[in-house]
Amino acid sequence: MMMTPADFQAFMRRYFATFLLGFFMCVISAALSSGQWIDSHWRHHPDNPSYTLLASALSTLLLCGGHLAMVRGRIWAMWLVLPVPAVALLMTLSLVGSGLNAVLLAIMLVLPLLALLVFNSGRHREMRRRLIELRQLRR
Repeated sequence: MMMTPADFQAFMRRYFATFLLGFFMCVISAALSSGQWIDSHWRHHPDNPSYTLLASALSTLLLCGGHLAMVRGRIWAMWLVLPVPAVALLMTLSLVGSGLNAVLLAIMLVLPLLALLVFNSGRHREMRRRLIELRQLRR
């Protein structure tokens, strides 16, 4: 059973902002925390740019793959996405007391927590439930 254009527009109007908010919160928190963590711990290491590129590629792969699987209605998709803000939070917590700017550190602590809050929100859960239902209807 296909969605009508009106159903699709109603779905997008209701859930698209929540979907993008979760995605971009994860992207920004992963970028800030991994960049600051690698530069703090391996500042003078000759492979610093390689480690930054590897961390960026890994988080990009997990986030894009997880969100694509989520859109396709896969139940396990959240387990690809949720480690990214969790690791970003742990990396940021390890930077407390390292002399990093307090405002930047506060932003880096708040972003992964907000990302986890968005993924735990009722609207995001409802969206995932609806995407799973749509997947079952396509079968």
